Amino acid sequence: MRLFQPAVRLHTRSMTIAPSGVFLQFRYLVAFLCLSCANHVLAADVAYSESAFLEELPVVITASRLRQPLADSPNAVTVIDRDMIAASGFRTLTDIFKLVPGMYVSYYKGSQPIVSYHGSFDQYARSMQVLIDGRSVYMPPTSLVDWAALPFIVDDVERIEVIRGPAAAAYGANSVHGVINIITRDAASFDGGNVAFTHGDKGINDGQIQFGVRGEKLDYRMSLAYTTDHGYDDRTATHFPSAYGADMDNSFDDNQARLLNLRAAYYLDNRNNFDFQLGLNRDVQGVGFWDSHAQLNPFHDLNHSNAFAMLTWLQQGENGAERSVRLAHTRHVTWESLNPGNPPQPARSEVEAKTSVLTVQQTLQPGADNRLVFGVELAHDEAQSTSMFLPVTPNIHHNTARQQAVRIFVHDEWRIDQQVVGNLGGMWEDDGQGHVKLSPRGSLNFHVMTDHTLRIAGSVAYRTPSMTEKYNTPDLPYQFGDRSIVGTDAIPLQPEKIRSREIGYLGQFNQHATSLDVRIFNDQFENVIYPTSSGFANGLAGSYSGVETSLKHHFGYDTSITLNHAREYGYSNVSALSPGSADLVALSVPTNSVSVLFTQRLSRGFAYSVAYYQQGDMQPFDRGPSDHQFMHKRFDFRIAQQLKPLVGINGELSWVIQNLFNDHYTEYVASNVFDRRSYLTLKIDF
Repeated sequence: MRLFQPAVRLHTRSMTIAPSGVFLQFRYLVAFLCLSCANHVLAADVAYSESAFLEELPVVITASRLRQPLADSPNAVTVIDRDMIAASGFRTLTDIFKLVPGMYVSYYKGSQPIVSYHGSFDQYARSMQVLIDGRSVYMPPTSLVDWAALPFIVDDVERIEVIRGPAAAAYGANSVHGVINIITRDAASFDGGNVAFTHGDKGINDGQIQFGVRGEKLDYRMSLAYTTDHGYDDRTATHFPSAYGADMDNSFDDNQARLLNLRAAYYLDNRNNFDFQLGLNRDVQGVGFWDSHAQLNPFHDLNHSNAFAMLTWLQQGENGAERSVRLAHTRHVTWESLNPGNPPQPARSEVEAKTSVLTVQQTLQPGADNRLVFGVELAHDEAQSTSMFLPVTPNIHHNTARQQAVRIFVHDEWRIDQQVVGNLGGMWEDDGQGHVKLSPRGSLNFHVMTDHTLRIAGSVAYRTPSMTEKYNTPDLPYQFGDRSIVGTDAIPLQPEKIRSREIGYLGQFNQHATSLDVRIFNDQFENVIYPTSSGFANGLAGSYSGVETSLKHHFGYDTSITLNHAREYGYSNVSALSPGSADLVALSVPTNSVSVLFTQRLSRGFAYSVAYYQQGDMQPFDRGPSDHQFMHKRFDFRIAQQLKPLVGINGELSWVIQNLFNDHYTEYVASNVFDRRSYLTLKIDF
């Protein structure tokens, strides 16, 4: 029996685009942008000096746990700030990652996002670490990031840092492809508040209120929000009669979420402060399929409850020293009740996952040319379910799986001379499953000229098997929202391993108001865990390689364009593991992906932005040939008007159109047809 279903190559991979209507529209758009920029420059009342275009490279905090200029970072890092987030017009957090070169963003259903790197291995993206203010939201017990259940809205985000490449040396297991760190607005960001309402196609109806107070000793801010939409709204199989029977209808993917987010800061004195965060989210997703025969998964609600609390003590010392202690606890519960079968039989499935993490970190500056950060992290993970586990191993008791992990990390930044910066670090980790691993990373950053840096880096990273993969039993599969996983501990799983090498270039051309970031990489993976007909197994091996490019140019104070491009390749030993199967890893990586974001602010508070997204054709690893994704092109458009110049009140009215030219492309599953949609947002400050 084959482990994989053979895939059919349905579309050639090429950047050559036939002169089609969409291509002509793209050329018209480029011409419009050029004319707009020219008009902006000619209409300027004053001549810009060169200093008007100078832009300092951002300081990043995620790559090594040290505050570093981007040119000194050991990894390539994409930074997305609030201006880019607003200009994109996205109402969901996950869509923002379309602005990261090499990132794959899609949806299993309208309410179940997929965010991964190097294409799509499966809908869980188990190799991408996701942090919010340094707290991991990846749930090791259930092997996923439940994006829809996170208690945050887009307006809570200050900036996002994305490490493109392995970072297990700083963050341990599950960081083998990269790290997303979402940095929220601090407690002092509000002294007042706002209300906002969004209404649009596909049942989009959102409401939010944010408020906060700045004080001498205490700052706080709070967000309350309600979001709802109908997902794809028309997910009927009639679009694809060859892939689905005429009696199949899977149009039920509504989503409703209610959330609260609180952040407070207490300043004990000029050296010590405490930061407290609390979040709650209740998310209800419509899932299931209708068919006229077995009725194995009828329409029903999939319920998610996510809650977290985090307390951080930060102490500033002498000579750049800094100490922090962080305690975080996350509880995630998912449950569903349905009546499958014909005749129907009642069934219920529930999983509760809890993660508690204590992190102690110390930063020192031993000398003028050296900085050091080190620390320890203790993690306790627990999953309990009436349907996921059976007491078949000593690690399972009363349908509960537990594990404790210990991580010790260290990173040293050494300025060897004025032109060379070295980064060397690693993490020692006991994952609680009997595996002890060391994940090292090193880089040399050569400042070959002023504002031009060449980076050479290498690392080794591991991913620990999740409890779902290790202890789940074929007799009682874990099934949520039409997603089924089966596993067994009969054959113990080993950690996955990846070796990464990269050469990067980062340059600033100040006289042209332009910055350029290029990364050439090769990631070799082995012992990767993959699904089989009887559970999970190790043995998948191969590599990813490619070139990622990001360019940003300023036409003036108020006009800019950002272009990202990734050209990637993958290959694996799938054919050896399953004779007759195609190389599904190679097929799951889109050879070319592009994103372009143009923004311009005009007089009297008016602004607009145009975005273009292109993804090459691909075959998701765990889907059949009928779910092949052809190359697609998408244009988004946003206009915004500040209310102050018009009606004298603080606020903004904005209108977003996504997929402007209505290219009917599919996302991950063939019935997920992304049609044109638009929505209007009114925000009023108080």
